[in-house]
Amino acid sequence: MKDTSHPFLRAGPLAVLLAGALALPGAGAAGTAPGSAAAGDGWILGVEEVPAPQAPGAKVRTTARIEVLAGRTGQGGAPLRAVDAGQAARQVAEGELDAWMGVWPGEGASPPKGVRATALAWSAGPMAIMRTDTDIHAWSDLSGRTVCLSADGRVSGELSARFGAIEQIYASAADALLALRIGQCDAAVQDEDFMKQLLVFPEWEKFSARLAPYRTQALTRLVREDLPAPRKAAVRQATSPERLRELARGQARDIAFEVYLDQTVPDCH
Repeated sequence: MKDTSHPFLRAGPLAVLLAGALALPGAGAAGTAPGSAAAGDGWILGVEEVPAPQAPGAKVRTTARIEVLAGRTGQGGAPLRAVDAGQAARQVAEGELDAWMGVWPGEGASPPKGVRATALAWSAGPMAIMRTDTDIHAWSDLSGRTVCLSADGRVSGELSARFGAIEQIYASAADALLALRIGQCDAAVQDEDFMKQLLVFPEWEKFSARLAPYRTQALTRLVREDLPAPRKAAVRQATSPERLRELARGQARDIAFEVYLDQTVPDCH
């Protein structure tokens, strides 16, 4: 099932391929140390999970969580702090955080006084992709079938409990998607908006069968209402619809490239 059709491969020798990867807008984002920030931004963003720093010599792996990329990538970045969703509103209200971003259990409810809750333009609803010749056509068809998930995904335990799927958890989105491509699982599940960006690439055409999310789930941004204007502006810029779309394109491209390298490049030696 090896697939050597990646467009970067057609562009030239391996040296050019690797140079191109380093030039991608999102390239290297996964290796950025948690807590790094653009100089002078000065605001603190809470997220549910902060990835550990990449070990020296380890494979580059891009996080599946767009909120992590929104906080630490490029202009407008912020120091990241791991804060459980259930504690997020309180910590924002008490000034321990300037903002928090993720799946908030209080979605639809009124936040505490002094905190503004905003639904963001990102669908985190669980979407499945499969080989185009799959016999899986509904979520219920996952009963007894293997589903590849990443450790930083959002549905671990849910698919087995709800549909009887056999969940296989991998360290990263790239590892889970590679397992799908080489036949180790019947489906892979991630955020809908990430999957849609991934399927734009022609090398994923053979894996473009999909199950639309069985439930809706948006990301929520919690912000202190008394933030100084420059910090409010930085938060809005980092989490704007345009910014999230830009990050999603880079995230999908980086993860697709990580999958490509692991699946194809070892065969070149």
